[in-house]
Amino acid sequence: MCLCARFFATICGEQVTNRMLEFRANYRGTPRSVREARTAVADYARRCGFPEQLTVEIALAAGEALANAVEHGNKDAGTIELRCVFERGALVVEVTDQGEGFDFSTVGSGSREPNSVRGFGTTIMQSLVDAIEYAERGTLVRLRKALHRDAPEAGGDEPIRG
Repeated sequence: MCLCARFFATICGEQVTNRMLEFRANYRGTPRSVREARTAVADYARRCGFPEQLTVEIALAAGEALANAVEHGNKDAGTIELRCVFERGALVVEVTDQGEGFDFSTVGSGSREPNSVRGFGTTIMQSLVDAIEYAERGTLVRLRKALHRDAPEAGGDEPIRG
């Protein structure tokens, strides 16, 4: 049984259930909440058996998605929903905000202002996780990071031990 399945104690005030190996929490759309949510993602990744280097990569990518949700999606400090689930040998992190969304087909199109120090968030996330998906008009970002490079695309929820 996955370490996640055995762990059903409270993390950061929220419950990780062993039935679906899932963590869900709602955070205020504030910069301080980004830190709290990023820590919860890292804790969940560790409990799923991710080594520290991969945990750091997951936390950095999730932190960027969370910061984007705060900055662009919750102008009036709305709520950010965080969902983490370990499935098919990979951790999936979903960040959902209450904003109006954006045209995610333009992500990575080089539409940044020349010489800007901003606008690298998606590039950073892409370098840290295996897959990024946008949905719900861009108000949901889904990050996927395999526990091992040879993680199956389909199958059980057990981490692969090599």
